[in-house]
Amino acid sequence: MSDAWIYSEDRELASELARGLARLGFSPRRVSVNGSLLPPGDDEGAAARRPGLVVVAARAQDDPPDALVERLGGHEDLREVPLVAAVDPEHLSSAASLGDSHELLVRPFAPEELAARVKRVRRRADGSEDDDVVRAGSLELNVATYQVAIAGEPVSFAYMEYELLKFLMSNPGRAFSRESLLSAVWGYDYYGGARTVDVHVRRVRAKLGHGHAARIKTVRSVGYRFEL
Repeated sequence: MSDAWIYSEDRELASELARGLARLGFSPRRVSVNGSLLPPGDDEGAAARRPGLVVVAARAQDDPPDALVERLGGHEDLREVPLVAAVDPEHLSSAASLGDSHELLVRPFAPEELAARVKRVRRRADGSEDDDVVRAGSLELNVATYQVAIAGEPVSFAYMEYELLKFLMSNPGRAFSRESLLSAVWGYDYYGGARTVDVHVRRVRAKLGHGHAARIKTVRSVGYRFEL
């Protein structure tokens, strides 16, 4: 799973983007606009730690994002990373300076628009189409069409059941606490309890059936892990 670095001083806007990026299979990390262009703990010049995506997020009361985009483009480890600028309509006048290599996302936006913008900018960066299908044996999850199939037969999932399965399948072998799943799948501002995760895991397992339910492992005293 690739990191997605979100450059924003607005916690609410960063959280909104983080939820959407997590659902696309990224591991979002918020980076302060002021200071180092790399998150805390990342060594300067560590190209191996480069993210798969950079998002510059600004609200109307913030400075236009073009100066920060220019700084990112000048960083030796970040200049080739695909970038999406997420802004309020008030910043549209400065959008022309962002360049043809980036994507612009104007609030308010739907999750489908975020997914489309990310796909376009990544395709432009690497010249290829990302695979939209996540597979585990005969289990297939299509992140573009929001469909799940087992041995070619479609299986119906409620929206949050699908989002939970997608997140787990996109991060195989990694154990997540219930609190982490609540944040990544339901959102940082969701106030439901850990039981919400248990209920949805039970429903997902039931729909996966005998052949695949066991792929969602219960990690005692931690949470859940998906096994390929």
